[in-house]
Amino acid sequence: MRHKMLTQIVDILTKSNITISDDSLSVDNYKILDESSIISLENCIEQIYDNKGNIIGLSDIQKKQNVRIVFSLYRLNQTGYYETSDVFVRKNKIISPASYYIQNIGFQNSEHIFIKKYHALINFIQSIGDLAKYKEESPDITTCVIICEQKALILPIIYSGEDVVNIDFPIEEMNYATELFKKNNSEEKLLFINELMEFLSNVTEENRFVYLLQNFNEYYSKSIDSFQYYIRNFSYNKLKSELDNAILDYSKKIQSVINDAQSKLIAIPAAFVLAAANIEFDNILSIKNIAILISLYIFALLIGIFLNNQSSVLNMIDINIQSYKGSFGGNGNVVKDAFILVDKELIKQKNRLFITQFINWGIPALLTLLYIVIFIANISIITSDIIIKILKSCITQNLHI
Repeated sequence: MRHKMLTQIVDILTKSNITISDDSLSVDNYKILDESSIISLENCIEQIYDNKGNIIGLSDIQKKQNVRIVFSLYRLNQTGYYETSDVFVRKNKIISPASYYIQNIGFQNSEHIFIKKYHALINFIQSIGDLAKYKEESPDITTCVIICEQKALILPIIYSGEDVVNIDFPIEEMNYATELFKKNNSEEKLLFINELMEFLSNVTEENRFVYLLQNFNEYYSKSIDSFQYYIRNFSYNKLKSELDNAILDYSKKIQSVINDAQSKLIAIPAAFVLAAANIEFDNILSIKNIAILISLYIFALLIGIFLNNQSSVLNMIDINIQSYKGSFGGNGNVVKDAFILVDKELIKQKNRLFITQFINWGIPALLTLLYIVIFIANISIITSDIIIKILKSCITQNLHI
């Protein structure tokens, strides 16, 4: 009966010019084709006016007569007609009506995206209601009290049509949570419930449901991540603890690479100073100078081997970190973000080792260059002296002649 009335109402309204004012809806200049269809809507009609503006009764209407019909919006809502999606949601927050028509969207029980969102939301709300230990229902608000593992969450179901329209996450995520909540107790279900309570605990009661709708994708991702970690025998909080410990452990290993090297690396500048202080600049190719240079290269070689070992240690740490992060598969974004600082520190330490290696080999190379320069300078001086002596000898011989 209700569906038939709704069909008749929709047929009238979609073929006419309508005006909505306060609590009434007017159909102007409607041509009556079937008196019985108008009479059957008696409960929804407030007034009927003829084309002269006179009020007429249902018994006075005639076929092909043009009239203005004023409907009660309240009565129309009861038959399933709603002027806006917001009114539709406000009247049907918990249970979806069997048949309906929404004027501002212009559809009736179709696959419209708004209806898909609405149906997914209604199913989710009903699954929340099934979870609730207590449920308080009033004409305007239904409040669910969810209790799990000695924790409680009060969740008033407060939302509007606009909140449904603004849903921007994949509906499949909400459908997944709905089906999960309907199942018998499972670890995944408990993790989703615990994450829901944790996710909304710091939000004011009246804003919790809207906040959930606005951030459902984040809640869903955290719940899925939590379950993935549980598979590895970790709850979400335990995972965070494990990550903290892993980060601390890797940070200590990275830091120890440089700490272990500090006492040895300080010998590099000391060796340079010691070598420079003992060089005989007057006789650059003396056995002592050659021994100093060879010793510096041997020293640089030993330090280089040590630095290469330290670099290998850093590379192994890097491989272990990447392997650890990769063990979380496609749900490793949380782990990846957690290791950002560790990755940066690892890069810094590698750069420091590279610079140290450069300095280590740069010192004997620089000293070698210094030897060459001094040697060339000495050769030039000796050559100049010889040339001068030859010239003097030639001049002396010429004078005697």
